[in-house]
Amino acid sequence: MYSSRLPEKDGIDNMKILNSLKFALLLTALAVSAAVSAASVELADNHPVDYTVVEGDTLWGIAGKFLKDPWRWPEIWRQNSQIQNPDLIYPGDRLVLRYKDGQPYLEHLSARERAVRKVVKMSPVIYIEKLDNAIPAIPPQVIMAFLEDRQIFESRNLDNLPYVTEGINHEVVLGALSDMYVRKIDGVPGTKFKIIRMRGALVNPKNKKVIAYEAETLGEAEMIRPGDPAKLRIIKSNKEINQGDRLVPAIRKLTLPYFHPKAFREPIEMDILGAVSEMAEYGAGDVITLSAGSDQGLEPGDVLQTMRDRGVQKDPVTKQKYRLPIERSGIVMIFKTYGKISYGLIMRSSIGVAVNDKVVNIE
Repeated sequence: MYSSRLPEKDGIDNMKILNSLKFALLLTALAVSAAVSAASVELADNHPVDYTVVEGDTLWGIAGKFLKDPWRWPEIWRQNSQIQNPDLIYPGDRLVLRYKDGQPYLEHLSARERAVRKVVKMSPVIYIEKLDNAIPAIPPQVIMAFLEDRQIFESRNLDNLPYVTEGINHEVVLGALSDMYVRKIDGVPGTKFKIIRMRGALVNPKNKKVIAYEAETLGEAEMIRPGDPAKLRIIKSNKEINQGDRLVPAIRKLTLPYFHPKAFREPIEMDILGAVSEMAEYGAGDVITLSAGSDQGLEPGDVLQTMRDRGVQKDPVTKQKYRLPIERSGIVMIFKTYGKISYGLIMRSSIGVAVNDKVVNIE
């Protein structure tokens, strides 16, 4: 153990050492806590005994109706082996709370057998293909809008991508329905491309090394005439398109991901690299970028907590320096992973989530 009161002469100098020690102890405590609590699941206050799923439900929302900790959903979920795709839940299905050996579990009663696939139109240019209308883990409009607008490059290979040179009338700023020339591009008439622009490098705050590069989508273009330069027409634009903007093949179908919320069990500590929101602090519903991904074992559905280091303050009575405790600032669920980067959605926020917060295993 260590004292939370720092020596006067070098208290601030030891801040970084104590920060590392506190987070190391925190990770150890979380691992012990997870092992101790694994045997018992705490139900939510006023939880239902029998719940019928309705349109608009999310798995996180349903888990929160039954559990105080929604990320413990796998511990009470029991698959129905009599139905197809037993992991999926649909509007009209019933979830019945039962007990075995004193432990709660949910029995899944399907409204009907479902085996028909259908395509649901989400926008003029993006389609989501899914099994019937099974409920997602988190609001799909948040995920799909984000995946449509962001792209991660884990190496600086944008120099090899096709790029805009100018409009056919020498314009340097372009918009929807403009025709433009593009170099280093292959395709046939009718081929669709996304137009992207670099947002900047994602940097590891510890060693200052670049982890990846993030690009935003500006619009979509269609090949009119192949060649070098090729002639393309902008069929959709979200922002002005400039000389030097890059192009990548368009994804014609975005698959709606299905996953269950669950606590990430391997010890981990990540940094928040940024967010879509440009506010100083983020709250529930905001998407954040994290400094770890599938290389560290993360996958969609993993739930973690964000922790706020409140820093060193001056005691108003003793006038001496003291350290405030580290507090949970929010809960985040991973929904998209790359090798060294992941995107997470803030599910809950108590004191606001900020870039300097750490992301660790949830208690």
